[in-house]
Amino acid sequence: MRNILLIVEGRKTEPKFFKQIRQKFDIDYKIYCLGTNIYTLYRKIKDLDFNCDIKDVLKDLHPEQASILNNKFAYTYLIFDCDVHHPRMHDDRDIKQIVFDNLIKIGELLNYFNDETDPSKGKLYINYPMMESYRDANEFFDVQYKDAVVSINDIVNYKALVGKKKLSNKRVDSFTKEELCKLSLMNIFKLNYIVNDLWGALSYNEYQKIMDTLRLYEAEKKKIDVENKISVINTTLFLILDYYGNQNGFYDSIMTEQ
Repeated sequence: MRNILLIVEGRKTEPKFFKQIRQKFDIDYKIYCLGTNIYTLYRKIKDLDFNCDIKDVLKDLHPEQASILNNKFAYTYLIFDCDVHHPRMHDDRDIKQIVFDNLIKIGELLNYFNDETDPSKGKLYINYPMMESYRDANEFFDVQYKDAVVSINDIVNYKALVGKKKLSNKRVDSFTKEELCKLSLMNIFKLNYIVNDLWGALSYNEYQKIMDTLRLYEAEKKKIDVENKISVINTTLFLILDYYGNQNGFYDSIMTEQ
């Protein structure tokens, strides 16, 4: 069993979600909860000119969680929300300026956190617009998810909007492995649609080619620029696919869910 560190944003939603991942997919990990948005992390790393060990930065932020970070990890993953509507303190800029300033920061972070096997960095997954995107559907494979978007003005109300969907009424601790596989498949289809404008399955080789966090980021950035909207997608689910790959036909088994 490979030792894994998960660095997550929230103290409730993400730990509950990953508890199911651990149980259903036999992935063991240690979890560190930052408890604040990605821009707190950005400021700390920017002050160090992006020349640091992520674990040292986290120890400085939350010394009480240092014992978690003292372990050696084979893989490190960071899971955060896009959260582009987040303003600076006493911010008087319009929403578009705030969003694009934050997008630049996210791009810098994605460029830096690009290797899950590097213990000083790790690989960053950004959920658009946030973690709750995994609930933005009425069933575990919902074809309407293809067109799920949120305007930059409505991001602040996104959790309430998602709360109207049927999956929001289902407890995550009741999700079965089959249901989680269907969610993963739905988001693979959405990835294909965002990047290639095609709603459909991807072979494992095709998935590897387009599951580039920067490629997805650029597509989202373009949509925000042109339409003032973000395409809803949950990239947290891709962590399972990237961890197991197609070992023993794992990825192919996800594709059979369609």
